[in-house]
Amino acid sequence: MAPLVPSAKVTLSYPLYACDFDPLDSSRLVVGGGGGAGRTGVGNTITVFDTTNPNELEQIAEIDLSKDEDNVTSLAVGAPKGKATLIYAGANSSPMDLEKGKNEHFRVLGIETAATVKISEVSRSKLFSKIEKDSYQRIVRLSKPYSDQPQLGAVATGLAKDSEIVLFETGLSPPRTRGALQSNRETVDVDFIQTGDKKYLFAYCDDYDLYTKEIASVDDGSAPEERYTTPESREGGKLSLPKFRALRWLTKDFFVTLTNIQSNGGVVLQVFRMPLNSQGHCKCVQSHQLPYGISKATGLAIVNLTPPLTPSAEQGYTQFVFAVAGHDRSISLFKMDLQYAAKVYLTTKIKPFRTLKDVHPLQITGIAFSNFTPPAHPITASTPPQYLKLASVGVSNTVVVHTLPLFPVPLSVKRGQSKTPRYVVALPSSAAVFGFGVVVSIFAAIMGAVIVQAILEIRGGVKPFLNATSYLPLPLQEALGKPYVFPSDYGKDRAPIPTSGSVTRMPEFFKDLKEQAGEKVIVVQHTEGEEVSGTVHEGEELHGGKTWEELDHPQREAWKRKLASAGHWTEDFGETIFKGVMFGEIAGAVGQAVAG
Repeated sequence: MAPLVPSAKVTLSYPLYACDFDPLDSSRLVVGGGGGAGRTGVGNTITVFDTTNPNELEQIAEIDLSKDEDNVTSLAVGAPKGKATLIYAGANSSPMDLEKGKNEHFRVLGIETAATVKISEVSRSKLFSKIEKDSYQRIVRLSKPYSDQPQLGAVATGLAKDSEIVLFETGLSPPRTRGALQSNRETVDVDFIQTGDKKYLFAYCDDYDLYTKEIASVDDGSAPEERYTTPESREGGKLSLPKFRALRWLTKDFFVTLTNIQSNGGVVLQVFRMPLNSQGHCKCVQSHQLPYGISKATGLAIVNLTPPLTPSAEQGYTQFVFAVAGHDRSISLFKMDLQYAAKVYLTTKIKPFRTLKDVHPLQITGIAFSNFTPPAHPITASTPPQYLKLASVGVSNTVVVHTLPLFPVPLSVKRGQSKTPRYVVALPSSAAVFGFGVVVSIFAAIMGAVIVQAILEIRGGVKPFLNATSYLPLPLQEALGKPYVFPSDYGKDRAPIPTSGSVTRMPEFFKDLKEQAGEKVIVVQHTEGEEVSGTVHEGEELHGGKTWEELDHPQREAWKRKLASAGHWTEDFGETIFKGVMFGEIAGAVGQAVAG
């Protein structure tokens, strides 16, 4: 039976740090990484895969970057320009160039599809205002591409003394910058959502604070607005501040954050609602803590299964799928529905539906969903099955792609939903799987108890309760070992077993002697013929007998035969009854033979 979530895995020659799907081709995956600048012998590379086959990844293109430069630390796949799909990656220049104050960290590459797929570098440039030896391009994020609309992007520094975010417009070489944001704290994550014609909402967060900024075709110079500050908490008298790990827009009214609790205390998914008229702080509408086994998260990916067709279109009823990469190398999957009724959006509870264990041998460094576009309506039996792909990469040089099945669900007009169906994940939730397993286990236990009871009834081991003998065929009962039941009148006319005979005389022979002897000595002698007699002697009297242990083997065997012939012993009694008894010589030829 095929697994519910098929996966494909491939191991490359270099550690991986970033991955992303082509937004216009959900089967094309781009990954990047490398060994960095130095003499490690591990190259810096970007590889392209075809993920059409859910059980196998096909490498279709690859480009090796300079080994004198840094490895790829971040990448994102953008909208095409002409015949080439553009990749925006972060890779520092060589240490020698950094010493000279030169760092062309922002790389643009193009994927061209002709007879074969080919990657080539389009441009490289510097976007950050300052050059620091240890700083690098930690983040690159792009807005969702729409036709006839500019696509915006953002890059953010890592390990810089003064954190910097630079906004840019894709499709140009070099890209045109759209402003920069400075912060005294390192930027943790950034994200875009387009809200209208050339209008965007930009959000970013550091460890504790979250900000948003409206972006239009013309920059008004307004500063970002603080939307949320992590509240302080005290545990055991110590100040505790959870830290943001990731941030993603859901709609223009909602966004989700991934938060790590201090001291590896756990992971929380939180959904926030933007304030009315974009004034004031956001409100946390729900919070979901991951299982306690996941103490820390390393990444977040989300996908909207029914996105609006245009930036200005209203978001209808949809389902969001979340993927959280844990520090334990697991990936936890969640789903949440967005309902729209009476011009009000409501979110359902975040529900876990699958946990993928030990996805990579080492830590997961990148995770991404493919872009899902529902097929043209109406959906009929001829509509092919739809799938959602989830890619993840790790420092173990591994790329893994899971394929999640999707299922069309008709919508209810009463709840203000469209008349066309939407798609949702078709996998049962972990709770449903657990509940089904409990039901199956209980049913199996009951059936096992019934079978055991029936077998014991047939064998006569317990009192009848199920009356199994009345239902099961006789051959089956005999096969199970049913005992033979004698007729009720069996044995009425039979004579009783006689109580006289050698069996009853034999123990009485020794019993009588021992009762008479008390503390005296018992001597058993054999006379001519088959006569065996026993006498009782005082302890000091001479009787010429030997104990059973003093007799040699031939003498013991001879005595056994004589006692058995006389009806005083059988093999069933063993030799223990001979203890404390003295044996004389055996008369006749047998005794002479034994003696000599």
